Amino acid sequence: MTIAEKIFSWIFGSIVLLLLSTSVLFAQEDDEDYYEQLLTKEVEVENPVYKPVISLGTGVIRYLGDIRYPNKNPVMGNMGYKFNVSTLFGKQNFFKLNFYLMYGNVEGHDYSISQRMQSDLSFLTSDENGLPIYHNSSFRTEFFELGITVEYGFGHWIGKSKRFRPFISAGISPFPFTPKGDIKYSVTGGSDDYYYFWNDGTMRNRHESTPDHSLAKINFDKEWETDLSKADYHGLGKFSQTTIAIPVEIGFDFYLSYRVNLRIATSLHYTFTDMLDNYNEKAANRYGLKGNGRNDMFMFTNFSFSFDMFSDPEMMKVDMLFAELEDVDYEVMFADQDMDGIFDRLDECPDTPIGVEVDSVGCPLDMDGDGVPDFMDDEPNTPPGSIVDDRGVQLSADVLAQMYERPTAVRREEVQLMPVAPIWTRSIAFAPGEIPQKFRRFDIDGDGYIAFEELLKAIEQFFDGALDFSTEDIYELNNFFFSQ
Repeated sequence: MTIAEKIFSWIFGSIVLLLLSTSVLFAQEDDEDYYEQLLTKEVEVENPVYKPVISLGTGVIRYLGDIRYPNKNPVMGNMGYKFNVSTLFGKQNFFKLNFYLMYGNVEGHDYSISQRMQSDLSFLTSDENGLPIYHNSSFRTEFFELGITVEYGFGHWIGKSKRFRPFISAGISPFPFTPKGDIKYSVTGGSDDYYYFWNDGTMRNRHESTPDHSLAKINFDKEWETDLSKADYHGLGKFSQTTIAIPVEIGFDFYLSYRVNLRIATSLHYTFTDMLDNYNEKAANRYGLKGNGRNDMFMFTNFSFSFDMFSDPEMMKVDMLFAELEDVDYEVMFADQDMDGIFDRLDECPDTPIGVEVDSVGCPLDMDGDGVPDFMDDEPNTPPGSIVDDRGVQLSADVLAQMYERPTAVRREEVQLMPVAPIWTRSIAFAPGEIPQKFRRFDIDGDGYIAFEELLKAIEQFFDGALDFSTEDIYELNNFFFSQ
C-alpha cells in the first residue's frame, strides 16, 4: 500500500467513524420518551437554506482497458477513494452540483500478451549494458481525478422525499496519470532480474531455456519499479500523462436521517487516451496481436456517507400544547364555549360572560364570598357572613326584620285574589253560595261547598280519562273553587 493510499485510508476511516457516531446520536435523539413524542410534531420548514454537503466514499475500481487480469468479477479490483462537496441548485433544488476529488489505481496483467512479448527475440530491447530487456504486460497506473458533475435526483417525479432516492450524474475532469510496470524481480541480480513467461502459462524468475530452470520460482512482487512512459518498451515514443475523463454515475441514496445519508453507486469513467496501461492498438500490431481500438475506461463501484452539517432542516419538531391522539373528538374535548380559558368539560360555570375573570373551575371571581360574582357585585367588599341582595348589597337590620316578621292572619273574604297565571285572567261570574249545576257532583259530602280535596279528586279523574270534562271546564271549576 502506497503512502497516498495509507493517508486516504486513515482519513476515510476517521470520517466514517465520525459520521457513524453522528448517525447514532441522531438515532438516540429520535428514540425519545413516548410522552414527549406525543407533545412534539414534525412540520415542514418553509424555504429552508441549503448549504454545501460533504461526503467521503470508498469502493472498487475495475479496469476496462486492453490489459486486464483474467478475473471477470466486477467487484474485484483496486481500492479507490472519493471526496465530494455538493450543493443544490435550480428553481426547486432538484439538481445538484458536485465537486469531487478521486484517488485510485488501475491495474492489470495479461499473461498471453506477456508470453507473446517474450516469444520472439526481435521484440526485445537492450539496456545500457547491451543486455536484453524482457518485457511483460503488467502495469499499475496511479491517478488523481479532480472534477465536476451535475446530478439529477428525479425530484420532478418523486418530489423532495428524503427516504430513498435514485440519481444519475455526468461531468468532466482533467485526468493526470502515471503508468508503472513490474518488469524486474527485486531479489536476484543481473539478467535474472526480469520475469519470464513459460509456455505452460506460468511466470518464473528464470528463463525456461536455462540449465537451472528447475530452480525457477513463481513470484510477482508488485513493486512497480519501472516508469513505462519513459521506458518506451513498445517503440511508441513518449506520450502525455494528462488527459480528460468523462464520469457517468448512477445509484441510490438511503437517508439515515435528515443530516446523514448512505449512497451506493457505480460510475463509468471514460478517458480520452488508450495509454493508461501503456498498450494500444499500435503496440498490439507490433506483436502481431489485435487491440480493441477503444480508449481506456474503468468502473468505480462504491459507497459513501454524506453529512449535511450546515443546511436548515427541511423538517423541524415543534412543541404542541396538547397531544394529538387517534380517535379523539378534539372539538368536544377542548371546547370552550364561553372562551374563559377553561374547557367546557371542566367548567362549572359554562356560560360566563365574555371577558369576565374566572377562577380555576371557570366560575366568576367572588372576592368577598357573598355569592354574588364581582362583575355583578355593587358592593364588592361586603363583610364576611353578611346577608346581601341579588346585587351584592348588604341588607339592613330593618329590611331583615321585615322579611322575618310574622304576618297577621286575615279572613278569606278579605283577601283579594290576584291572578298568577294566564288561565286565571278569565272573567266569569258565579252566584254567591250556589254551586253551578255541572259542578254539583263534585260536592261529595253535600255541604254546599267544594273542598280542596274534592277539587283534587276531580282533577285526577280528568287526567285519568274518567271525567267527560274539557280543559275549559277544568279551568272554570278551578275559578269557581277560588271564588267560593
